[in-house]
Amino acid sequence: MNSLIRSGFAVLMMLAAGTAVSQPVLTPQNISLGGGGAAYVTGYDANFINPANLMIRERTTEFTLGIGQIGAHFIPVMAADNIYTQLNRYGDFFNAYQSGSFNLTSGQRQTILDQNYPNGRILSEHQHRLDMVLGGVHWQRANQSFSFIARVRNSTRVEVGRGWYDTNFIERGGSSEFIRDMSLVQQSQYLYEFSFGFAQTFDFVSGLIPRVGKLYIGIAPKFIVGGSYMNLNYDARYWFTEETDQPQLIRSLNYQSTGNFSRATTLYNNTGDASNAISRGFPSSLTESYTEYFKPDGYGGGFDFGLLYVLSFGDDLSLVQQSEDQVLNKSLRLGFSVTDLGFVAYNKNPLSLIQKKDSAQTQLEGASESRFEGVPGQYIPFLDKANPSLNPLRYNQLNFEVNEKESGFTAILPTSFNAGMLLQLNRLKLAADLSLGLNDSAFNNTKLIGHFGIEFAPIKPVPIRLGTRIASGQPLLWGAGTGIEMRHWELTIGTQFLSRGNSSGLEFSGAAVSGLKFHF
Repeated sequence: MNSLIRSGFAVLMMLAAGTAVSQPVLTPQNISLGGGGAAYVTGYDANFINPANLMIRERTTEFTLGIGQIGAHFIPVMAADNIYTQLNRYGDFFNAYQSGSFNLTSGQRQTILDQNYPNGRILSEHQHRLDMVLGGVHWQRANQSFSFIARVRNSTRVEVGRGWYDTNFIERGGSSEFIRDMSLVQQSQYLYEFSFGFAQTFDFVSGLIPRVGKLYIGIAPKFIVGGSYMNLNYDARYWFTEETDQPQLIRSLNYQSTGNFSRATTLYNNTGDASNAISRGFPSSLTESYTEYFKPDGYGGGFDFGLLYVLSFGDDLSLVQQSEDQVLNKSLRLGFSVTDLGFVAYNKNPLSLIQKKDSAQTQLEGASESRFEGVPGQYIPFLDKANPSLNPLRYNQLNFEVNEKESGFTAILPTSFNAGMLLQLNRLKLAADLSLGLNDSAFNNTKLIGHFGIEFAPIKPVPIRLGTRIASGQPLLWGAGTGIEMRHWELTIGTQFLSRGNSSGLEFSGAAVSGLKFHF
């Protein structure tokens, strides 16, 4: 029964999925177009990707009210056999880790190496994400635009060293240096966000450029309530050269957490009982999960900022010269934004552990008997099964020079830079975006990502959207979606699939559905 409930909830989540790393906002439209949107996303959703887009008028109406939108995204460690298996794996993230859930056979371990560590790659990256828009409003005037949106989001991002699945050493750079990477990263964050958007024509610059174009500026300050948080960054590797007699373990630890994660980590450190730490530290049901993880552990603020240049041509040129509030059908948009500038100050049950880099000669670890997905609490038994030299969580009992702090700390938001282009020719739109994270977090990383999409409307109220996302070290993502977009209301959906280089076929990775939006 619990499995059926979990699978049913996972179906609802996957019918509303978003996109991947370095994706500031999840909407059905932009995941279908490959995940960009710096020049495309309009309405109150623009608060989180480019507030300047609030000035773009898609309809002759002036006021929009929307209720609900939900998104989920999942790139697992191992390809799923079918959609049902994928949904079950996604559902695992809403319950505490259960012993034996991710046991591996030797064949499955080889599959993980083939799919995630091709060409000598030493790290693999995976993400689980859920976004929910509670509601929003958008009011457009001729020269200004205002909006408000409330959003709940959480994400878990993991990086796993190849050495956990492979006992062989990898030569690096032809320098006679050999390593076996045992790194383990898990970043989890839960956020409530309340964003207020404002945009207008940038008159100072617009007066200096030809009247065929307009430059808009937008800003969206937001208040944030932070729920549970964890940043486990364990950098560990076995290392040797041709001159050394025995491999050395080089390791360092940077760990910060609040709430459930702090309680479970502290309990495990004191008792060494992984099962007890998980059962007492993490909720075991879906209802308890969101009640517990979204309890306020900290408060913060931030803002999103954007610029948009719109160059009109053809029949639209005369409309722009006469009025600011016309619907454009032929234009080129160039957008730039900086999103999630800000921080959250955490003060509820904070825990910080810092271990400076050191080295030691120790017994080599065997290949892991389970795969690491990063479900709640899994990091504890995963490290508990390793030999003591590889387990930094028993910092009181082992010979580690770990500095423990129980004072509050501050975490910066997942800041990213985004640039996009949109060419619109009546019912055809071509979109291209680049996004780059400023920091590694649960929501993004520092790798450059490309997003490309096309939208066309064979029937005007029913657009068809197709797109792809290209990112280093990640599977290729494909998106597709449609919707019904009438003058006074709309409902949109989208789906997403991933293609792993060493496996055949497409793997279902997500879908998206918006709540109803009404236009007045």
